[in-house]
Amino acid sequence: MKTLYIISKGMDKESNQVIRQLESEDKIPRVSLLEDAISAEVLDERYLAEKPPYLRKLIYSYIPVSIAQILEALFILNRYDLILSHTEKVSFPLALILKWFRSSKPHIIVLSRITSVDRKKSKKKIWFLKKTKDSVTCFLIWASMQRKIAIERFGVHPDKIILLKRGIDQLFWSPRKVETDMICSVGMEARDYPTLVGALRHLNIPCHIAAGASRGDIFKTVETLHDIKNLPDWVTVGLKKPTELRSLYARSRFTVIPLLPTDSDNGLTTILESMAMGKPVICTRSKGQIDIIEDGVTGIYVPLGDSEAMRDAIESLWNDPERCERMGRAARAFIVKKHNMEQFVASIKREAERAVGLNSTRIQSPSPPTKKATPAMHKEILQSNSEKY
Repeated sequence: MKTLYIISKGMDKESNQVIRQLESEDKIPRVSLLEDAISAEVLDERYLAEKPPYLRKLIYSYIPVSIAQILEALFILNRYDLILSHTEKVSFPLALILKWFRSSKPHIIVLSRITSVDRKKSKKKIWFLKKTKDSVTCFLIWASMQRKIAIERFGVHPDKIILLKRGIDQLFWSPRKVETDMICSVGMEARDYPTLVGALRHLNIPCHIAAGASRGDIFKTVETLHDIKNLPDWVTVGLKKPTELRSLYARSRFTVIPLLPTDSDNGLTTILESMAMGKPVICTRSKGQIDIIEDGVTGIYVPLGDSEAMRDAIESLWNDPERCERMGRAARAFIVKKHNMEQFVASIKREAERAVGLNSTRIQSPSPPTKKATPAMHKEILQSNSEKY
């Protein structure tokens, strides 16, 4: 099975050789595990800059990356048994084009989420989802609420949208024996940082918020954070590279994830990383973030927008190191058992093989013979239609 894996990794992504070297040195999480398992050719920004013929490379240098990925995919898709796309700017438009072309190529779309706090983005995704829900082989998603929304609100057949347990590299994100002298908060989308800062104002507990520009773009939630006046001296802000972020988690007794109202699983990556590091999580109780944290066991939920409740939870957990460590051990055990990287890769590989197998069966199965219409049959059809009306 050969897979065309379409994903956006950024223009500054290292070469595959360097990435594998960094993985072996434990400097980045293992990203090549999935690519190896599904025999993937990765169609990302580096591919566009290096592998297409000269004329196509020249054209791609003048157009948006997502459009270039779609065009290149159409040129080369016949070399592969399957398309796996994990960048929504490409996934849905490509799926619609393949539908128009009546392509039989199996296509799996990885959906981080359908609805989000950004209504404009949600509206676009919903429109595309409705147009392609029957032609895409299947969608992979890791939020149970989002799957329910897709089925009940947008009519996606349950067999078409597969709920997977999102994996995290439990080897890279693993506990470190260092002194815990602070807490942290990580992430940018759907974050309610004013509520977190309000909770921290009178606690004097050092906290670093790992947020900033992502690929040149700044989320409105991060702009809101930077607009806060008189930020406490014990609160710092700034993005972290993977090893820096791991060190931040290690120094933190726990992680706090303040969320805006959302029916999506915003904060999931941070929750998984933090729990894999053996850290409990204090998280806003939103409609969508319901699959990972066990309240009182691996983390603590607090009400939406309630800085006092968040302050009480932070203060309580900070002042009870034994409870904090106990919850952290439970969090780590949960990730290792339910959300490790090997399980995640195996799940995607299984769905990929199933998609290719289904397509092979569909192609090999002979179409049933068609009957030649007779005058008697025409008469029967006309009678049937007249009875309906």
